[in-house]
Amino acid sequence: MRIILAALIIFLSSCQRGDLEISQGGFLSSKELSNEVVVLNIWADWCPPCIKEMPYFNKLDKLPEVTVLGFHFDQFDLLDEAELIVLIEKLGMDFANLKTDPRDIWGIDIPGHVPTIIIIKDNVVVKTMITPQTYE
Repeated sequence: MRIILAALIIFLSSCQRGDLEISQGGFLSSKELSNEVVVLNIWADWCPPCIKEMPYFNKLDKLPEVTVLGFHFDQFDLLDEAELIVLIEKLGMDFANLKTDPRDIWGIDIPGHVPTIIIIKDNVVVKTMITPQTYE
């Protein structure tokens, strides 16, 4: 009986969901992302450069060693989830948008403006870019 109980505990602990909840549904694990370059795109629908960048981030997310994650600037304080999903679909965002506040995972501050792109490697912020980006 103890063996069955121990096996059940090991099985259930291996099935734990990740610590990053995704707005489009599901979870990711920040530990599993530590072997990849994470590009955190803090965006807003009222930011023209942010909208222009969406196809670049969609393309970048297809690279095997890169994971692009979005987070709408207004999620920090006032954007409702249903409205966010409409915006994600409207803008054709193919990459995951975080529901989990990135401050809770990577200890970042709320950026002063958008777009803000934060590069994370081994779960450590290595670079922050505050100007519009191109795919290159």
